[in-house]
Amino acid sequence: MVTGEGMYCDCCGVCADRGCVKAADRKIRCKAIASDDKGLMKHHWVKGNLPLGACCHICEEDCGSEYGLVDWLCCWCQRTVHSQCRIHIEEVFLFLSVHVFSYFLDLKLRLLNEKGYKVDEKTIQMSEKENNGWRRRCCGEFSNRKSGNNDGNIILSRFRHFLNPAQVVDLAERPPEAALEWCSLLGEVRAAVLVAGGDGTVGWVLNAVNKLQLKTSPGVAILPIGTGNDLSRVLGWGKEHDSDFEPGSVLEQVQNAHLVQLDRWNIEVRPYRHLGIRRPVRNMFMYNYLSVGVDAQVTLDFHRARESPFYIISSRLINKMLYLTYGTQQVMERGCRDLDQRLELYLDGVRAELPSIESVVVLNIPSWGAGVRLWDMGASNEGVAPQSYNDGKLEVVALYSSFHIAQLQVGLSQPYRVGQASHIQIKLKAMTPVQVDGEPWEQHPAELNITFHNQAAVLKCMAETEGEGEGAVATLPTSHLDQA
Repeated sequence: MVTGEGMYCDCCGVCADRGCVKAADRKIRCKAIASDDKGLMKHHWVKGNLPLGACCHICEEDCGSEYGLVDWLCCWCQRTVHSQCRIHIEEVFLFLSVHVFSYFLDLKLRLLNEKGYKVDEKTIQMSEKENNGWRRRCCGEFSNRKSGNNDGNIILSRFRHFLNPAQVVDLAERPPEAALEWCSLLGEVRAAVLVAGGDGTVGWVLNAVNKLQLKTSPGVAILPIGTGNDLSRVLGWGKEHDSDFEPGSVLEQVQNAHLVQLDRWNIEVRPYRHLGIRRPVRNMFMYNYLSVGVDAQVTLDFHRARESPFYIISSRLINKMLYLTYGTQQVMERGCRDLDQRLELYLDGVRAELPSIESVVVLNIPSWGAGVRLWDMGASNEGVAPQSYNDGKLEVVALYSSFHIAQLQVGLSQPYRVGQASHIQIKLKAMTPVQVDGEPWEQHPAELNITFHNQAAVLKCMAETEGEGEGAVATLPTSHLDQA
């Protein structure tokens, strides 16, 4: 396997040469997605290929270091044992991992051709022993392969090995609604969902949670693999993920995270009538921020570049370089100059007087533009109301130019604070670039109304400091060794 080309199953960990795959599929069973019996969960032992530094659970000595397929690993609980020590470990898996949600008694699953995993029974029966110690069940891990460095495939593979494969969802193949149905099985018990992606992916999942109207909304945690990751920074999950992360450690952080509420804002875009024709009204949700002007233009230029067929290599560094390039271009072109003459801004019904600016930013969270804390910047914050993501209020600031944005990124300037409000209205008199949570577009003359909708349940990590720091359920392949 070291010198040749082989296959690896990222669900159970079995390896085989390409010519041995069919034989391995016949002889070696993969991770089961559902329990067939009425007993407690049992270990699923896989021989050999133990991780480096593996230690026997019984004798606490090194194991798996000899040549060949030696010693055993349980692909459910991740315990490793020597062959001679395996007889001393209980066959029944009494210590049920808090993260293996879908391997329950009386849980029946059936696989449909293109609809994914569906649940036949709407009840889950668990013994008192299994329930003991469970504070929050992890329903699933969602990953977006297109975010940041395109690390989604690696993350999916690691979590398939650690969780039930049905809990791991690739958002490039299935929408989050298809996976969130797990949460409906828990009734009033609040589950946790881990989203690996950027701010756009997190917003996508939060929108799906709101759409399903679950009895108890799951808490959403974040594994940041996007470019900006502003929401992840605010909630303590960091500005980027560690490439050497352990799924167990991440899920322990999810287990210990605090549940907080995040304001969800409704944005109504009502276009003006043009040539006797009125375009349809659009509604969308906002969690991070909305911006009109030069920074939205830079985001729009980047978005078009990323969708281009010539955009072959994706990485966080290249993304930031593209942002820098388009930002520098706007310094020279100044396509959004005199924005104050092209819009009217109303805070709680009162029109705001604006200086000569190129951008208006409406903030729900304290982080903007990959970690810039706009509202808190300035020589003095005396008399400035504090900012919060769950107080039912938005903060509005104005930016003078693209060069001003560059100064803010390095802390050499401060924004123009317009004020706080619970209802914001923006009247666009000309075509202007707009972005909401990283999703940009060019908006024809229209009226934008931002009003409070409700609150989303999110998880705040306590292992990171606030201010630092984008989803996936994959189906089992026909051959469980088809995952290279």
